[in-house]
Amino acid sequence: MEINREQVLVLQIDSDADVGICRRKSVSLAGVLGFDDVKMGEIAILVSELVTNVLKHGGGKGRIVICYLKTEDKKKAIEFFCFDAGAGIQNLEYAMSDGLSGKNTLGLGLGTIHRFSDTFEIGSMISMPLDEVDSKINSEYKHCIRVVKWVPESHWLGSNKSIIIGASSRCIPGETLNGDAYLISHLSATKTIAAVIDGLGHGKEAHLASNKIKEQILLKSELPLVDLIKHVHQAARGTRGAVIGLIFINTATSKLSFVGIGNIEGFIISPTSKKSLISFGGILGHNIRIPQVFEFQFQKGDSICLFSDGITSRWSPNDLDWNKHPQKNADLLINNFSRLNDDSTVLIINYAS
Repeated sequence: MEINREQVLVLQIDSDADVGICRRKSVSLAGVLGFDDVKMGEIAILVSELVTNVLKHGGGKGRIVICYLKTEDKKKAIEFFCFDAGAGIQNLEYAMSDGLSGKNTLGLGLGTIHRFSDTFEIGSMISMPLDEVDSKINSEYKHCIRVVKWVPESHWLGSNKSIIIGASSRCIPGETLNGDAYLISHLSATKTIAAVIDGLGHGKEAHLASNKIKEQILLKSELPLVDLIKHVHQAARGTRGAVIGLIFINTATSKLSFVGIGNIEGFIISPTSKKSLISFGGILGHNIRIPQVFEFQFQKGDSICLFSDGITSRWSPNDLDWNKHPQKNADLLINNFSRLNDDSTVLIINYAS
């Protein structure tokens, strides 16, 4: 199969500021190719990890070359060549293992890059047409990671505009890494998956657990909720473990599905009623019961609120004005009701009336 390559952009990597620059430019280029919001989010993670890997492990400087690929049958992809000035990787299997790092970092990078890539290569100056790379790159940088991500043949452009989202999260005072995580992923113009995840304890190990689960949900978000919970449970083995509240919203049918493992709390509130969400005991990555999905009506004017146990019980839904933007309410809860001895997260979704 003939593949045509077009070099689009070459970006220098010298400082932490380049992580954001490379991520934003890559996501923008991916949008032009036709990637949807979910896949662009994966590309953002992938590129952030590529650039961070250069800064932490690749000699502190490098280049990233971004190309478009197109096949003779019109399939399209975005391709990244990430060059660095480091000493290379002596034990690739070790380096690919999550949580292992020689630089006092989380050690998530290479594993994450591999999982979010359709093609992953690493080595000494991976073969690339000479006219695609200037002589300075060839002479100055001796190592390269190449990744390719194909535009899905069936994709959509846009987001679920029927819902309004607010989320706020902060780590325990004194820590720099948050053991909580949340995600919102639009699967189509009417379907959205969202979650609040709480890694056990706090600090690096909790952060590792919650973010590995978040990553796996993004990768497998097309699965039914029960299968998705089982998948992330297996993926989280070897980590400290986490609890989760996971929801699926379909605004076309005005339905909401919820499955909870552990002590993530939540409720659906409407102008006339409040329904609490039921979670079952267990820890993802360690032991869980057979997941059970609960179905609810989710009508225009309704809101759902999920929060980790870092939020105290000293508040009532009646304390909030649910007609306000959910971001204001999420910030209010975080600012006024967060515990001082735990990470805390709030996610609120309104079905716009």
